[in-house]
Amino acid sequence: MKSERFVAGQLWIERKKNREGPPISYTVMKGISSMGFTDKKEVLRFIRWPKGTPTGDSVREWLASFDDSAEAPAPGLDIAQVAKEGFGPEAH
Repeated sequence: MKSERFVAGQLWIERKKNREGPPISYTVMKGISSMGFTDKKEVLRFIRWPKGTPTGDSVREWLASFDDSAEAPAPGLDIAQVAKEGFGPEAH
């Protein structure tokens, strides 16, 4: 799991690429509260930082710097190959 962090004062955001489950997850700590998210919009709704402030602008720039749409889909299952080789360790 690869992670990236954004830290500004009492605001801490960690973005993780997951192998299992949702492809991207965010862990956000603001003050004494923390929550987990899978959507950038939910992160911004939770932190409620105004756009015109330096921190608000830098958070939005940091979130926009990641292109989540470019995530590669999992490779498909080739049924013909599975029927020929099977599922066991000899197939690898």
